[in-house]
Amino acid sequence: MKRFVLPLLLALASTAFAQELKPLTIGDPAPAFPVDGFIKGEKVSKLEKGKMYIVEFWATWCGPCIAVFPHLSDLTAKYEGQVTTVSVNTWDYRGDADKDAHVKRVNEFVEKQGDKMAYNIVLDDDKDTISTTWMRAAGRNGIPCAFIVNEEGLIAWIGHPASMDKPLEQIVAKTWDLQAFKKQFDAEAAKAREAAALQAEVLKISKAGDMDAFDKIVEKMGAQQALYAAINGEANFAVRVLEKYAGKTEIVDHGTVCSMAAYLVGKKEMTSESKEKVAKMSEACAGMEAESKQALAAAYHARVLFGMGQKDAAMEWITKAEALADKYEPKAQQASIKKFIADTKKSFGA
Repeated sequence: MKRFVLPLLLALASTAFAQELKPLTIGDPAPAFPVDGFIKGEKVSKLEKGKMYIVEFWATWCGPCIAVFPHLSDLTAKYEGQVTTVSVNTWDYRGDADKDAHVKRVNEFVEKQGDKMAYNIVLDDDKDTISTTWMRAAGRNGIPCAFIVNEEGLIAWIGHPASMDKPLEQIVAKTWDLQAFKKQFDAEAAKAREAAALQAEVLKISKAGDMDAFDKIVEKMGAQQALYAAINGEANFAVRVLEKYAGKTEIVDHGTVCSMAAYLVGKKEMTSESKEKVAKMSEACAGMEAESKQALAAAYHARVLFGMGQKDAAMEWITKAEALADKYEPKAQQASIKKFIADTKKSFGA
């Protein structure tokens, strides 16, 4: 895993729900755009035919989203008067007591970004209506994610915002081969739907507690992806999967992924004995990482311990994570890692 993978893990829980939506693909009319509030720039609440739009989705907790803010601002400036950028904050309510608290938090975040976010910013609602009918309907379960809507009001491109320079240039120049991209996109979407069906099958297997069936599906989708899916299933089964697979470096070869999995499993309701097992696995997972990667894994293990009420032990591990952060590779991710560690420490009341 080369990217910070928490957004992927958080998105997996929605896979089965996404399958129930009317699919959205290249060449389809852009869905409705029921904006729930405005944060910055023009109050764009409707996408008009005759105009081109970039519609991008992000959240305040998403490191990769933050990384593309300047690039999105550059594209907005480059195509000023030709393309309107609308950035939708979604998946971000985080248990805020009310909408006002949510709006205040997002506003403060955007203000701190300054010119890094030099484009229109709007809010999705607490049900994530826009991201559901756009992203999840298109089979996109991770952020950041961008759509380009052409002058005919059709979806012309979908993908990561860091990859849209050439498509955007061609769409503006009216040289974009929409049908060719649709063929490519639909082929990729078919693979994604197949993966989603397997993930849904894992949830059924989890509910039945059938480890033999899980072992068989691992052969189809790989242990790491099956582990992600099992995290969203029954707590006791998730613990069993962690015990069997997470500690085997030849199967789950990324200690941070393993630590995050242990953290997410540990948040479930389960017996004290099961929680102790999760804590031991979490520590083992952190030990799987090389020193240059261990900071994030250590922070997740600290979260596991804190969730069990072991605050002193959690503080020891978060202090260890702080010490390791300066050694984290790649260096470009150090700032995001340090912020995550600092936020984790703050959540401990330190």
